[in-house]
Amino acid sequence: MPLKSISFLETPLSSLSRSLQHEWDVTFRLLRSNATGFLFIFIGGLLARAISTPLPMAETASLVITTIVVGVLCSYVFDIANQTTSPEEDYINKPYRPIPAGLININQARARWLLAWTIGPTFVYLLFGVWAMLHLLHWEFLICVCYVWPRWFSWFMRNFFGSFSYFILGRLLNQVLAKEAQYWNIGFLIDLSIFAWFMATMHIQEFYDLEGDRKTDRNTLPMLLSPRGLKALRAGTSLFIVVFSSGLSFAGYRRVARDKLIAPAYILQQVSSCVLAYRIWASKSPEMDKITYHAYYYFSVLMILLSLVLISK
Repeated sequence: MPLKSISFLETPLSSLSRSLQHEWDVTFRLLRSNATGFLFIFIGGLLARAISTPLPMAETASLVITTIVVGVLCSYVFDIANQTTSPEEDYINKPYRPIPAGLININQARARWLLAWTIGPTFVYLLFGVWAMLHLLHWEFLICVCYVWPRWFSWFMRNFFGSFSYFILGRLLNQVLAKEAQYWNIGFLIDLSIFAWFMATMHIQEFYDLEGDRKTDRNTLPMLLSPRGLKALRAGTSLFIVVFSSGLSFAGYRRVARDKLIAPAYILQQVSSCVLAYRIWASKSPEMDKITYHAYYYFSVLMILLSLVLISK
């Protein structure tokens, strides 16, 4: 092939490669900070079902891929709206995100937002049906009223948004998985129980970033409390976690003969909940709070979810 032809081909190919690499970097930075929560909702929900009701390897692998695709889509739908509407806060708290990092500007972010919010529901409808699409549209509406207009985002709405987002996306995931594997269809009350647990504990996500919240004047529950009130909030949250897990363990004990997995699952959820409660109560630094939220918190609620799925079989 003549050198000119090779050069002619290399130019668009190298341009495409740079564009793809740029978009990958934008997407990675966009989704990074909320990845733990979305991993719990989607991969955690899939794991709880896979452990409770194992399926053939090929079918499970297909559902894993489907879950990852839907999880990334839902994460993108939230993060692009959130970061487009509040870049000032990100310059202080999260400068690695694509807008403060200079990778995209506001207009480019808005274009991605429009595409994600229109193509996303269409994609979900075509592959998984009308109910899955309605769950996604319901979540887009919740994002809109909390982050876009009229921005209902008091400390209560912050907790409600995170908790109810789990409930909506948990039901969306259930529609997606049950369409392919009916045995993985879990009851409404399981997701409702996790929603209630989140509502009572979600405020611990605010503990590790109090300094950033003061600078941006963000309205969070810990910001409204005195040091004594904050200590009481930690103690009350820890007590709730221990009581909830103990009640769940009692329910599991009464059904332990049903499944050999129930006993180890309930021991794990009790131990992990007690460790989580201790770390919340005894924390001495923002770093400890951050590790507690991103690691111990989601592991504990994953064990609770697995326990609920097992006793509902």
